[in-house]
Amino acid sequence: MFTIVDVALEANPNSFGVLRDRVQAFAAKEDPKIPGKPSFVRLNQIEQLHFMSLEIFEDRHFDPLLIFENNFDGDGENYWQEVLRLIGEDLRAIFSCTKPAMEERWKSIFAEGSALSIQPFIEAHSISPSASHFGAMGITRQRVNRDREVFEAIQTKLGTGPQPRNSVTPVGLHSQIRAWALPTRAWLNDPEKWNVQRAKRLARWQAVRQTLPSLTAILLAVITVAVVGLSPIVTAEVRHAVLGGVVAIAVGAGAFVVMFLKTLRHVEATDMTQDDPTLDPAQLAAFAAQEDEIVQNHVASMVLVKPGAVRSLAIRGSLRALKLFVPFVAADGYLGSMRTIHFAHWTLIGNSGRLMFLSNFDGSWQSYLDDFVDKAHGGLTLAWGNCVGFPRTKWLTQEGATHGTQFKAWARQSQTQSLLWYSGYADLTVNQIWRNAAIVDGLRKRQLTEAEARVWAELL
Repeated sequence: MFTIVDVALEANPNSFGVLRDRVQAFAAKEDPKIPGKPSFVRLNQIEQLHFMSLEIFEDRHFDPLLIFENNFDGDGENYWQEVLRLIGEDLRAIFSCTKPAMEERWKSIFAEGSALSIQPFIEAHSISPSASHFGAMGITRQRVNRDREVFEAIQTKLGTGPQPRNSVTPVGLHSQIRAWALPTRAWLNDPEKWNVQRAKRLARWQAVRQTLPSLTAILLAVITVAVVGLSPIVTAEVRHAVLGGVVAIAVGAGAFVVMFLKTLRHVEATDMTQDDPTLDPAQLAAFAAQEDEIVQNHVASMVLVKPGAVRSLAIRGSLRALKLFVPFVAADGYLGSMRTIHFAHWTLIGNSGRLMFLSNFDGSWQSYLDDFVDKAHGGLTLAWGNCVGFPRTKWLTQEGATHGTQFKAWARQSQTQSLLWYSGYADLTVNQIWRNAAIVDGLRKRQLTEAEARVWAELL
């Protein structure tokens, strides 16, 4: 099971300069970018951690907002203990410059020289995603590194072996590699501790569970009506009253849907939009200097949600739909035909007035957005279509992101720089993670059919 948690904290305006300095000092300590000096020595010790970031969103409508992003395995209990053991004092110094740290109930935690744990503070200000996507469902950080080591060892073995690979059948190659691997990797004979299929089922169940209260209420209503209608002890007057109530509810619900859809189309057609978003050259240069250092990149975006009850209902419903359906349609990591996202999520901030998007993905920012526009524009439009400045939409999923140039300029404008960004496996793409996992899964099998062995050998 994967967990995404963001800690959202408003900056104390009187300490904002100190806050930024402390975040930058922490980032420089973790990633000094000095040749020969290792980076992320402490964060690399957190075995559950996939990705972590710190960014500050500045907007003239609000005080600056500090976001502490965490993508990790399992639940938070063990994770936060490790995080606080390794970087707790750095986080305490950073968080002390925020508004919540000034509240009476937290003053003892942030008093000078305090040894009290900041975990209660973190948990009190943690927010969960409104919708999310995982590129390698069920493949833990520990397994990612283990499978990578197996793949690299096999490549070394094949590169130094006396027999050319093309002279061995795929079935024979599998047998040879398995026989070579078992003496030093006896765990290949054991079932996988983290089962990918189980993780997919769990994610789907969690998505369905979100709808259970509504489904239960509907089911109870249907059962009640059926009992009243069929029971011989119920009088005709009661049946008529219940039937009348059902008809009234159905008519009211139908009228509400019609009015909502009519109003939605009106606001979609008349809301002001931003046809030519302005881009700050200095900001673009800063992004360019930070991106494409490794095979992965990170994006952090925040936009305003359009005002009004219709827009509020629409964005909540859209994100709930994504939260429900993504685990079913993208459990193998593919969004449409893309499999380049490791972790991504949308989160409504505060009183749902802002929408934040954080993503850890493969390739360049340009190719990432191009792929989305070409292959998943409906999902993008559903997620962002109710936000200020987004290209004009139709029926929540149409048009919008299909206006590629306009959408990409709008998305770039909404970004902020990540002051710290950490990846637990900076040299691996999502496809490579799945490939390495499939190779190890094949090695766990004592024998493969000819067709299975051919597919397995191609992965090498």
